[in-house]
Amino acid sequence: MARFGALFCAIVAAATSASAAAVPAKPLITFFTGTDFSGQNFTFLGTVATGCIPLSPPFVKNVSSVEIAAGVGCTLWNETRCGLALGNSVSLPSGGTPNLTVQDFNDQAVAFQCLSS
Repeated sequence: MARFGALFCAIVAAATSASAAAVPAKPLITFFTGTDFSGQNFTFLGTVATGCIPLSPPFVKNVSSVEIAAGVGCTLWNETRCGLALGNSVSLPSGGTPNLTVQDFNDQAVAFQCLSS
């Protein structure tokens, strides 16, 4: 019985690994340090759901506009634990947000989380 259990675990692990490898990473969100998609930019490649991803310098508290892929919605957080600590957030639909000042979230993001919309 122990051999069957070990074989079953190996098969499940191989199938899980194969299916994870079959899902290619795609551009989900691009961050810009300036309004109107200007300044330095960084595109996060991944799959949804992303989990909580901290931003790296120079984007920490320095994001003024974002572009989100079709079929994806993202939440920007002003704390690194994505809602597990006291803080504010803004949820954005797919498409472009040229000026986060409109959402009262300019230069506040320190982490993000994206899901299928």
